[in-house]
Amino acid sequence: MSFDIFVMCARKGARATFKRELFEEIMGRGAVDASLPLTNIDYVDGMCVAYYDEEKEDLDSAAFDHFGGDTFWSRLYEFADRTGSFLVWPDVGRQVAVTRPEMIGEIYPDVAEKLGPPYVVKDGTQLKLLVLAGVDPAAQ
Repeated sequence: MSFDIFVMCARKGARATFKRELFEEIMGRGAVDASLPLTNIDYVDGMCVAYYDEEKEDLDSAAFDHFGGDTFWSRLYEFADRTGSFLVWPDVGRQVAVTRPEMIGEIYPDVAEKLGPPYVVKDGTQLKLLVLAGVDPAAQ
C-alpha cells in the first residue's frame, strides 16, 4: 500500500514517548536485514518503509507506507500495543484504532471528534482487515 499509517503514543490525552530501541526491536524482528536505521524493512512475506527520528532516544510517533505481509501487520500491532499508541490512517469513515479498550481514554481528546471513534483490534489480522478492507473488528 502507498498511503501512510501513523502510530502515535499518548497518555492521558497528551503526547507520550517510547524508546527508539523498542521500535527497532519490534519492527526489526524477522526482518531480512535488520541493519539500523530501520527504514526499508523487508520481511520474508512483505515489507514496509518506516519513518521515525533515528537520532532521538525517545520518540512519540512513527509512520509507515508501502507496507504489506502478515509479518508487517503482526509487528505493527505489537508495536502499537507495547508503546501504548493509537493508529491513524486515511479513510472515508472512522480512521483510528487502538489495541485495548482502556487505551481509548488515553488518546488525544479531539481525535474521535475529527476522525471518528476508535476501533479496538485484537491482533495484526484484524488490523490488516480494518485498514485495507474496512472490516469492523466488532463484526469478526
